Amino acid sequence: MTKRVSAESAMLAASAGKSAAPSPASTLPTLQRNALRKIFDRPEFTPEEVAQLGLRRLRLAECIGEKGMKTIIEWLAGHGCELAPENIHVRRVSRNSEMHLRGLARALRLLRGYGYEISAPESVEAQGKGRST
Repeated sequence: MTKRVSAESAMLAASAGKSAAPSPASTLPTLQRNALRKIFDRPEFTPEEVAQLGLRRLRLAECIGEKGMKTIIEWLAGHGCELAPENIHVRRVSRNSEMHLRGLARALRLLRGYGYEISAPESVEAQGKGRST
């Protein structure tokens, strides 16, 4: 009787005697590691590649919030890499503005759905011409 061994089992057995150093990516928590894998579309990446993405690109990634960003920045620092700093206030304003615009768009759709006509607001100059002082 012959014993069949898969290629994967053979590679694992061959590498069992070797002490392979863990990849830098394996030291990241699973959530951040998976988010970066999704960005790179591959399982392995280096700290240098992550640093090249930049802070803005990382902030736009799915599943990376404030705590995740802090974890990634600390991980990069541990490997001698650094992301360029960003003004957090500017980012928050733009994120809030986007949420505000989405809310307005939903409100407009709702009103139009109930038959309301929405018109642009009058300009300040046009409002002032109709008033007597």
